[in-house]
Amino acid sequence: MHRVNWKALIAAVAGSAISQAAATEESVTTERAPATQRNFVTCPIVMDTLDVPCWVAEYEGERYYLTVQTGRGGGSEVYPFSPMLGHEVLVEGTISDEPRICGGIVLRDAKLSPMQDVTPGCGKVVPGEGYRTKGSRPIIPDGDPPGDRVNTAIPQPPPAVSREELAAQYRADVEARAQREWLVPYFFDSNYLPFPAEQRTVDEAARYAAEIGASRVEIVGYRGATILSEGGRVVEKAGIAQARAEKIADIFEFFEVPREKLAVSWNEEPEHSNGIRDYEKRRVTIRVVP
Repeated sequence: MHRVNWKALIAAVAGSAISQAAATEESVTTERAPATQRNFVTCPIVMDTLDVPCWVAEYEGERYYLTVQTGRGGGSEVYPFSPMLGHEVLVEGTISDEPRICGGIVLRDAKLSPMQDVTPGCGKVVPGEGYRTKGSRPIIPDGDPPGDRVNTAIPQPPPAVSREELAAQYRADVEARAQREWLVPYFFDSNYLPFPAEQRTVDEAARYAAEIGASRVEIVGYRGATILSEGGRVVEKAGIAQARAEKIADIFEFFEVPREKLAVSWNEEPEHSNGIRDYEKRRVTIRVVP
């Protein structure tokens, strides 16, 4: 059986990594994520498994499954992007009782944010230990051992909607000149827009505003923080909320939405959800007003 060249895949993903430099701040506090959560920063481990490599991490003596190496992602809202060797990764997720994958506990709604700064010696490659991940993209790995039960902690592809249906709904909104809103999620400490999901979201919003001749477009950037399982927090760097909002505004201008129609603002106060789905606070909201 042909084996994937995982080194080439990892290098390809690293080449398209987040462009923003990480500037993580840690605060010494007694706050701690709930016991149901696992939020931690660590060096990832890649297992040389068939048919594709499996990414895991160790935290407090336990192994956690992160994702498999697919060579690309479906957008951070759907499938976790792969970590990078030589870089720490922020792991955020909820413990599940699903079958282990690659020997690791599976985190529900896992979000992975590679840190931009290079950490020498961070991450390692280990043998596959006989584990196997298989299936067409998006790859749904076997359990440990494989069984009949579908692992509900692994995101499934969203319901298929034809291009014709999407186009019809878009045209209906344009004809009705409806007010519409979009939400754009982000990796920690980054204003990078992953392809295709996040890029498509922003492109659709900008195209919609241009096509209806919007009277006002409200763009608001936010800065997040994550409460860690070990206690304390990591906080996104100052200025990231502004950088996110202004980058979205630049895209709207590219779509020929007049700058005077753009109401661009940002909230520099770091937001979190007490350790549960804190990643949802890293965002930009867009409202297009007819």
